[in-house]
Amino acid sequence: MQSDDIRSQLPDDSKRFELLDNSWKDLMMEASRSSLIVEICMAEGRAQTLSCMAPMSPWLHRLRNDYLEQKKKHFPRFYFVANGALLDILSNGNKPLKVAEYLGDVFDGIRTLDFSKDPQFGRIACGHRAKDGEFVAWPSETPGIFSLEGPVEQYLSGLESHIRLALREILEQARTSAEIWEVGDRPRETWLDEFCAQLSLLATQIIWTEETARAFEDMEAGSETAMRDYKRVNDDRIDKLIRRVQKEKDKELRTKVITIITIDVHSRDVIESFVLQKVSEANDFRWGSQLRFYWQICPPGSNLVSFTPAHQKTCLIRICDWATCYSYEYVGNVGRLVITPLTDRCYITLTQALNLCLGGAPAGPAGTGKTETTKDLSRALGLPIVVFNCSDQMTYQTTAQIFMGLAQVGAWGCFDEFNRISIEVLSVVSTQYKSVLDAIRANSKTFLFVDEELRLIKTCGAFITMNPGYAGRTELPENLKALFRSVAMIVPNLKFICENMLMSEGFTIARLLAHKFVTLYSLSKELLSKQMHYDWGLRAVKSLLRQAGSLKGKEPDNDENVVLCRALRDFNLPKITTQDMPIFLRLIQDLFPGTF
Repeated sequence: MQSDDIRSQLPDDSKRFELLDNSWKDLMMEASRSSLIVEICMAEGRAQTLSCMAPMSPWLHRLRNDYLEQKKKHFPRFYFVANGALLDILSNGNKPLKVAEYLGDVFDGIRTLDFSKDPQFGRIACGHRAKDGEFVAWPSETPGIFSLEGPVEQYLSGLESHIRLALREILEQARTSAEIWEVGDRPRETWLDEFCAQLSLLATQIIWTEETARAFEDMEAGSETAMRDYKRVNDDRIDKLIRRVQKEKDKELRTKVITIITIDVHSRDVIESFVLQKVSEANDFRWGSQLRFYWQICPPGSNLVSFTPAHQKTCLIRICDWATCYSYEYVGNVGRLVITPLTDRCYITLTQALNLCLGGAPAGPAGTGKTETTKDLSRALGLPIVVFNCSDQMTYQTTAQIFMGLAQVGAWGCFDEFNRISIEVLSVVSTQYKSVLDAIRANSKTFLFVDEELRLIKTCGAFITMNPGYAGRTELPENLKALFRSVAMIVPNLKFICENMLMSEGFTIARLLAHKFVTLYSLSKELLSKQMHYDWGLRAVKSLLRQAGSLKGKEPDNDENVVLCRALRDFNLPKITTQDMPIFLRLIQDLFPGTF
């Protein structure tokens, strides 16, 4: 309450608070002079002083909330920051170095800024660093520096726009230099060193979309082998990346290459399916149902939300008849999900829900990837996403604050275990979210929400995940169900995921090893005793494959059967019971003969 910003905006209330604060300090100072509790409490005028202070508490609480609400409207990302952290940010608004400590609460992928131009005061930033350590220097065209002056909510809002423009500029450089992968002196496997992971992957997806479209054009012009030839190009590029990841020791670069291989393998599989199914036209649904990335100017009059100036090119994303502009939310050097046929269907359903101005509702057992698939789609679109773990403690005021933040930021909200919220609150939530959806349908710039006029960014959306049949879960009201499009999530294809992950970890005979791996886990689940600590599901698989990748990195020239066999043995033997041990060892010996 004593910061310069609060004093200037609430002068009368600040003086009133100072009087109250001084009275409280004087009271505590007097009380500290005695160690006898009865003497402290019975001091003359003590009860009267405290009774005068007591009514001030609700006033202080209301004053704080009104002040924070005012700041949240100026910079809506503050809706997702805890009140304690937000007060610290606002009270230190003129100290950017102090504010930078909380950047991770405001921008999900960013840990801090590069203040090397002004290390003493932190008034000038020239780049940002991710939570995973990746550094992105801002290109000089944006320009390369940003001044953190003025009110904190004002310069944070400017920083948000500046980072988006910087990422767009870097993407343009990556896209331009990617055109000479095959003929220049910077082949693709070394080209990606120059750019951050997010934009290396995005540029790769743009090039893949363009080259696939070109293959369709060649087929229509009479070249029957165009798609088969392009499939060989994909195989060659993946092989080069696998060789790179086998030798790469740098953790950051290794993560980047693994992420690109993960998406590359899916792209290769799409092209392979076109060859096998003899898809020869670009207007075929099997091509239209894929996420496609185009580098072009945002179509005028399309009502798409674009954070890029109208005269500049940006990344336009299409799937079926839904389209959006890439939002350039920085996510850092994080991995991406293996895209299975189930993931593809989920992407189509969720994007079509947005096309119909609805939310998405993935439902299914635990471990089927409901939340992770939603998060992965948001990363593919460059959109911010906030995950909320729902409980019966959530109130309608809490959900109102969430929707106010999502609508004004243009972010996605993923409500995990949504049916744990009490039925009374869910009834109000349906009214709250319906007002947001109605504003999106009406193509409004602003809308009325809980008697307040808010601005609207149409990229916002809400997604709910539910585990049906669990104890303590609420049945959703019908008026709330109507606002979400459901999608059934089932247990994913484990063999498909294993093959992709093994390939991204540097294994060349991934298909054979994936078959052995899945066979071992399937037989173990059936033949071994039922123990509480046994886990043969997707989470355990991912952990083991990461360990196998680590072993492969240490011994890149060793037999891959031996490497995977050792990972399976070291990871699983400590948890296998004595009576199950002979069965498990025999299974490994049968699947990996001569290696155990």
